[in-house]
Amino acid sequence: MSGRLAAFLRRPGPRGGDGLLAAAMTAVGLYLLAYVIEPEDGPQMPQRFDGVSYLEPDTGTTPEAWAVVLLILITASLAWRRTRPIAVFTAQVCIMLITDGNDGNVAGVMAVAIGAYSVAAHVRRLPVAAGVFGVATLALAARFPGDEEGPPGLVPLAVMATMWVTGRTIGTWRTRAGAFHGRALRAEREREVAVALERARIARELHDVVSHNVSVMVIQSGAARMVLRSDPDGATEALRAVETSGRETMAELRHLLGVLSAQEAPPHPGGSGAPDGDALGPPLAPQPDLTRLPVLLDRVRTAGLDVHLHTRGDARPLPPGIELTAYRVVQEALTNTLKYAPGAHTEVTMTYAPDTIRIEVADDGPVDGRRPEPLGAGRGLLGLTERVTLHGGGLRAGHRPAGGYRVQASIPVPAP
Repeated sequence: MSGRLAAFLRRPGPRGGDGLLAAAMTAVGLYLLAYVIEPEDGPQMPQRFDGVSYLEPDTGTTPEAWAVVLLILITASLAWRRTRPIAVFTAQVCIMLITDGNDGNVAGVMAVAIGAYSVAAHVRRLPVAAGVFGVATLALAARFPGDEEGPPGLVPLAVMATMWVTGRTIGTWRTRAGAFHGRALRAEREREVAVALERARIARELHDVVSHNVSVMVIQSGAARMVLRSDPDGATEALRAVETSGRETMAELRHLLGVLSAQEAPPHPGGSGAPDGDALGPPLAPQPDLTRLPVLLDRVRTAGLDVHLHTRGDARPLPPGIELTAYRVVQEALTNTLKYAPGAHTEVTMTYAPDTIRIEVADDGPVDGRRPEPLGAGRGLLGLTERVTLHGGGLRAGHRPAGGYRVQASIPVPAP
């Protein structure tokens, strides 16, 4: 309990702070009412006893019960000055109007001033705040006109004007600071979302590149090992295909990793822009598009997949993002066929419609005697679904009734 109390006293929060303020003002007011304010009956008269005059010891005055109740109502209501500023200030003013000026004492007057400040600072609707403030100011000025020498109601008018200016200034500053803070939080959240999306995009790119090319390299290297003695030329050709796939993989990985670099690499001595001697490909190779489909198909044919490409409609250049997505659909589908249906007869169909491009990759299942890899987690198809969905399209994948597997994607193409 003591730990919670210490934590509360260190950081009470707005409502807790208002409660502490109300308790402190109430305690101060009661002390002033009991021990400081002079009785209204005038100075104490000396008493005589056995011919000797003396003054009774001053033990303080005993405040009347109604004065104590009114004081507590004025000061304790400050606990709700932020949540109910108009109600608190209205109640305080009404109580002050029925006092004679001494019953509320200094603590009561300060509590009313704080209540006035709370209306100016925390009521956002200016007409409402100004109306309540104006009526309360006129009522207090009429009830406490002050000395006859000065203008009537000068003190209440001065106090209320000060509280109004102070409250509106601080309230406006607090509102603007809150708006700035909110914008900063939204910007931070948007940045985090953008970073997460970019990381997911890069993860999909890495999966597409590495999964496809490494699968081809594994199959080709296995084929080379099997025919190394019986067919050296065939083994050499397979190893060349492994080398080509490795170079392309390194080139695309270098491109993706370049996206993550905060700064460009320093130029080479002598101003040459050529890559290092151990570079396995162009450092900034372009993203693949549909014009590279024949190269992709040749590579998977070399890996042992019987694949054929069919184009329907008028083939035409598409927006880069759609071309890349369509290429990745074919690449991922063929990679899955290599893994799970090695040697399968596969048909790739590209259909160009006026406002849509449709991609279909269908195989008839693994060739007898070839053992497919164990099924994966399906992350590649999930990534493809996200890609296609980002462009407003849809992707379906599943087993064919006659055997084999089919991947179908449809991507809308905006009008040029």
